[in-house]
Amino acid sequence: MNVYQFDRLYRSKKKASGDGSADVRISLRPVSAKKLRVLTHVAVENQTNTCTQIRIGIHNRGEDYFLDELRTVLTAELCVSRSDILLGEGDSFFALFSDTHDPDILVMTCVGWEQPL
Repeated sequence: MNVYQFDRLYRSKKKASGDGSADVRISLRPVSAKKLRVLTHVAVENQTNTCTQIRIGIHNRGEDYFLDELRTVLTAELCVSRSDILLGEGDSFFALFSDTHDPDILVMTCVGWEQPL
C-alpha cells in the first residue's frame, strides 16, 4: 500500500463556544469503515481568551488517547501538531479545551487526506 496515492484531500474546520463550568471538546466525525485518514496539519486556538490547557487526541471505542498538550495558552495562540496523525476505522480526532469562558470562540482546523484500505 502506497500512502501517497490518496483518494481525496480532507479539510475540516470546527468551532465551539467556551464554557466556564466544564471542559469543551471539539471532535471530528469517526473515520468510515475501510478508510485511512491522515491529518498532516492540525491547529487549535481560543480566539477570545486565555485558557489553562489544550489537549489533542484520538477517541476510539470509549477510550481517549492523548497525543499532545499545551499549558497556559495565550489569547489567539495557534497550537499546532508536531507530526502527522493517522486515523483508522472508527477513530475520531478531538481537541479538549480546559478553563474556557463563556462566550469564548474555540476553533479546530484539520487538513490532510483520505484513502480506502
